[in-house]
Amino acid sequence: MTFAPPEAARAKGRRALGLAAAALLVACGAVGAWLAAGGDELATLRGHRGVVRAVAASPDGAAIASAGDDGTVRVWDATTNRQRHALSGHAGKVRAVAFGPPPLLLSAGDDAVVRVWDWQAGVAVRTLDGPKKPLECVAVAPDGEFVAAAGGDGLVHLWTTRDGKPLPPIRGHAKHVHGLAFVPGGRSLASAGEDGGVRVWEVPGGKAAAALPVGRHHVHGLSVSPDGKVLAVALTGAGVRRWEVSSRRELPAWDGAGMARAVAFSGDGRLLATADEDKTVKLWRADDGRRLATFSGHRGAVLGVAFAPDGKTVVTAAGDGTVKRWAVPAE
Repeated sequence: MTFAPPEAARAKGRRALGLAAAALLVACGAVGAWLAAGGDELATLRGHRGVVRAVAASPDGAAIASAGDDGTVRVWDATTNRQRHALSGHAGKVRAVAFGPPPLLLSAGDDAVVRVWDWQAGVAVRTLDGPKKPLECVAVAPDGEFVAAAGGDGLVHLWTTRDGKPLPPIRGHAKHVHGLAFVPGGRSLASAGEDGGVRVWEVPGGKAAAALPVGRHHVHGLSVSPDGKVLAVALTGAGVRRWEVSSRRELPAWDGAGMARAVAFSGDGRLLATADEDKTVKLWRADDGRRLATFSGHRGAVLGVAFAPDGKTVVTAAGDGTVKRWAVPAE
């Protein structure tokens, strides 16, 4: 069974994915929701039983997807905040979600498979298998052509989106991979994990394009700016670090980034959001690192963060089992 959408929908999806690619946290562990202006907490979405580990925003801004330890993927209406679907099928914790070309939604977790859903209809489409250990990340290329997933085996697994055909996995990491993000505007994929390195690969083919050392720190998540020029990573014990992708030059560090667990660029690249173990989300100006706001309200570590495609709201997920929506304040 293939899961190729109609050509018109695929073209529309490619355009929308291009706008939302930087806002997508393939985070391998993030949760979020849309926000209006002001900086206030707008809504709390409840439904998961246990930790919520991942979140994604649909490219058209109509829906939010979240995933967690209860083994479900939940789809929320981004306007009403009501749950549209609770998708069951994973055997174990679900750690990552990502929207693909409409109407596709992908999820990955401890059962070592990527599940493909029709999020509009709320039904399963197919399963992508091949990995032998739990998966922690899933990402879709900006043009919708490829799906990538990674986790405990240190490999970056690839499939074609059109027919689910597996491609040769990318080898290079020595330990768990915790973060994946496609580079907008090209066929490149960034990956990072426990082995102290961030790598950029050509896709397909898996040729190494760049290696960015981060020392002994574990990378929990990464995000690439919409113009593809800057890569930001969330590190254990080292907050957030950033590099220019082309020159591999590390950019100045920011004070106060804390124990970041996830990071996300806004769709226009002006803002960067970080999710923190101190139960807060911090909002920064991407050009100079000035902190614009700190969102407080979660009762557990914030494990993921994502921007709405219009950049006016931020969505977060945390260990307290909730998804929260926050308004992005005016600068």
